Amino acid sequence: MPTGESYLANLYAEDYQFHSFRSTYPGGYNNWSASAKPLLSRLLGLDNMASELEKYQPTVELKKPEQQNGYTRQVGYIETEPNIRLPFWLLRPLDFCGPFPLAITPHGHDQNGHNSYAGVYQDSDHRRQSLTMDRDVAVQAVQNGFLSIAPASRGLSFASNYVPDTYGRHGSRDCRSHFMHAILAGRTAVGERVWDMMRLIDWASNLPEVKSDSLLMMGNSGGGVITMYTAACDERISTAVASCSFSVIASEQGRIFHCDCCAIPGILRWGDLYDVCGLIAPRRFLAVNGIKDQLHSEKDIKRSIDRVQRIYQFAGVSHNFQHRWGDEGHRFYKELMWPIVCQELWNSF
Repeated sequence: MPTGESYLANLYAEDYQFHSFRSTYPGGYNNWSASAKPLLSRLLGLDNMASELEKYQPTVELKKPEQQNGYTRQVGYIETEPNIRLPFWLLRPLDFCGPFPLAITPHGHDQNGHNSYAGVYQDSDHRRQSLTMDRDVAVQAVQNGFLSIAPASRGLSFASNYVPDTYGRHGSRDCRSHFMHAILAGRTAVGERVWDMMRLIDWASNLPEVKSDSLLMMGNSGGGVITMYTAACDERISTAVASCSFSVIASEQGRIFHCDCCAIPGILRWGDLYDVCGLIAPRRFLAVNGIKDQLHSEKDIKRSIDRVQRIYQFAGVSHNFQHRWGDEGHRFYKELMWPIVCQELWNSF
């Protein structure tokens, strides 16, 4: 075995993943979840943020709604910590009075991602590309009866705390610049994004027209990463859908599957991404991957599928985890996601 692979084999050895789920865990799934979840929150930097922002009350501003085809759309702003103001689009169905199930759709590496998700296009090319890749997920959600919110993802959108790599020290990757600044302050970029989603849930779940016990979170790529970690930490999410983001953190050969900005320092001494997803149980979790997605590995996706299936089985809810393969690459697959989401949703009413 080459020296580099020997190093990685030792570094990634599962014996050192001290909070990864094991069938022999004392007390079974419930005890494991109760132990592992607070530690994950700490690794994400959420405990530090909660301490720093203990006395801060987030604020929301909504602009006038505009009527679209079967729904209204309005821009809003949420300040999740002092001077951090994130825009979002709020889409409401027109044909019903509610209460509506709630969908929150964080985006990934798209500098206009919240606009893409909400069907707000810069030009005809933006519109064509978004619709070809099924990116208008907030529109899809409202068309399926949800009140949907498409927020800008912190550090990934020009509109939300974008920290440019001004001096070129981070490979001219602005999201990595944001990540580096976050970890210097005892945070993580993912943790900040999870924090923002949780504050948005605080506000949106109290809207009178929202059915607060039916909350869907759905995202592609980096938005799927936000979805998995938020759903692991926040039990108010009843259904999580991660598109083209579900895998393991790193392959045995040292291939790290997600962007540097998604890194959680110390995570592989806690567990792996399948353990993060296992914390979503007993709630519903759907993972979708494109079979031609060059950013991920079919072998490692299957490894993660097996592990999450096992965790859900030990939680007594094996039917609440599903995985689907799309026949293309790195994109949304609305024809795979919505039939499952809507069947589960309406069965719960």
